[in-house]
Amino acid sequence: MYKAVNKDEWTGRTDSETLRSAFRYHQIIDTVNLEQEAIEPIKEFEDQINMALIGFECDEGVARNNGRTGAVDGPKHFRKALSPLPIHNEYLHLTDYGNVVCHKTKLEEAQAELGDKLSQILPYNHYTVLVGGGHEILYGHYLGVRKANKDKKIGIINIDAHFDMRDYDKQPSSGTMFKQILDQDDQVGYFVLGIQKNGNTKALFERADEYGVRYILEDELRSHLSIETITSISSFIEEYDEIMITLCTDSIDVSYAPAVSAPCIMGLQPQIVQTILQLVTNSNKSTSISIAELSPRFDIDNRTARLLANIASNIYHDQAEVVQSHWES
Repeated sequence: MYKAVNKDEWTGRTDSETLRSAFRYHQIIDTVNLEQEAIEPIKEFEDQINMALIGFECDEGVARNNGRTGAVDGPKHFRKALSPLPIHNEYLHLTDYGNVVCHKTKLEEAQAELGDKLSQILPYNHYTVLVGGGHEILYGHYLGVRKANKDKKIGIINIDAHFDMRDYDKQPSSGTMFKQILDQDDQVGYFVLGIQKNGNTKALFERADEYGVRYILEDELRSHLSIETITSISSFIEEYDEIMITLCTDSIDVSYAPAVSAPCIMGLQPQIVQTILQLVTNSNKSTSISIAELSPRFDIDNRTARLLANIASNIYHDQAEVVQSHWES
């Protein structure tokens, strides 16, 4: 269920082969096969700030949730969009740890494998981005974070139009993960931003209230982050030892992100999403984000893949600046 990525899959414009300030991601990337190579520990105060990427090739969660499939190809197109973006921090270094692959209907096994691989990566990188599949990637993301943080209280911040708290009596899907996690782990809290009334039944709102889920509706985030919203996010972060963040691309308006399983009419603006992500990732409690629902066969001019690549690049650079400022102080 694991597949390494070759370095030659990262390509793009080369402005210089020696001038670091002219480099792009494809020039700083390293690839590691987790089944053949040991991960080197982070060496603080040396010459690089380690960031990580791992993909999840999976359509099974979306298929089980009766959505339109195609997210299995998300990691490949994400890498293609990230490859040519420029590097603005001389210490930033990115390692691509390949993909976990869901074979046929073996979703649960793939999620467990993703959790195992992520738990290996997290201790040796300052920030890790997980990309691919439907939002069922979140359950594997959680398994890895929990394995690496056995005794910590974990807060999950989700940017999403949907609660994803459906019943999973028959089988889990891309619409059940948060209920699964809350049912099995009483040391986890859940906060979701961007919820749409037309995307969730009244029963799901009642279930969210029953489970103590905190949420902010999409229409409260339409133009800016209010002081009340910022305070709510900050208060939630303070309550937990480790913050996971997950972005379901279908929370973003369809004009910016058409390549998703369930396109969002009147969704969030990318600038609002970016502001939320900066607030959370700069909290010093977040070390990973999962990005779900990139389904390239529905994309237009690669706009969804390019948007997500820009979001990830901004996170990597923001985190590199935080680490660099720590070094310099």
